[in-house]
Amino acid sequence: MVSVPKRKFLIHQLKKARRFIEENFSESIDLNQIAKSAHLSTFHFHRLFKTNFGMSPGEYVTLVRLNKSIELLFYTKKSISEISFEIGYPNTETYIRNFKKRFQTTPNHYRKSILKKPDFNLKTNELDSNQKIRNPFKGIKEIDEFYLCILRFEGKTKQKIKTLYQLLDKTIPLGLYNEGFRFYGRSFDPPSIMDKNDQRWEIGVKISKSIIKNIHPPLEIVKWKKGKYLQIIHEGPAIELEKTYEKAYEYIIHSSQIQIANDPIWEVYRKIPPFHQKTEIEILIRLKE
Repeated sequence: MVSVPKRKFLIHQLKKARRFIEENFSESIDLNQIAKSAHLSTFHFHRLFKTNFGMSPGEYVTLVRLNKSIELLFYTKKSISEISFEIGYPNTETYIRNFKKRFQTTPNHYRKSILKKPDFNLKTNELDSNQKIRNPFKGIKEIDEFYLCILRFEGKTKQKIKTLYQLLDKTIPLGLYNEGFRFYGRSFDPPSIMDKNDQRWEIGVKISKSIIKNIHPPLEIVKWKKGKYLQIIHEGPAIELEKTYEKAYEYIIHSSQIQIANDPIWEVYRKIPPFHQKTEIEILIRLKE
């Protein structure tokens, strides 16, 4: 029987592997590489990963790739072959086969069915010569790398508040909450499209490198990627946040100058609590280098 300390250690290592997949899904990664990221043997890693996450490492790679492809299908004008290559598949046939297995339809048909929905307001078609889309972004920010202490939930949207309280409970003893602190959040699944009962979402707070050694599971450490970020501000009810995202994506779709990275989009919550009716959220979208 595995002792409690060892079990906690193993779960921590498995979460490292999960994050390795999420950060490298667009590359050609295999089981050996994923197991190595967790410092576990391939045989034991495969069994432990499936036991803890309910799917094999290969199945999770497929899930992450397909969820990212959903975002690219609806928020870009990229072709099926371009999307296939961008999410890490060696050919279009493999992508379509995996997509049909999960969604019982082809990527192209799925894209068309969502675009026809009356509640999908994004304008993805070519604009008339007299049509213009206003630039909703405040500008571009250059941000250096730093570290975040984060907590993740997977499931219903209403659990966000519960996760925030859990984060506070785990981090208040670390003395992180001085004047002017901010909460940071990000979703790994595209808004409006994915089932709201099956979302992966994280919330965290900025930390100094010196206290990383004091961070223990279920908390995880994430390094903010250095780069240039498009900045847009959402002010108003949190329930209307998706409309702000629609404005951002709409402008990106119709701008040939903007190329965004394959990262989840960060939100910086400027008001506490972050999901209040009169919230202020800074949305940061990393640009391709």
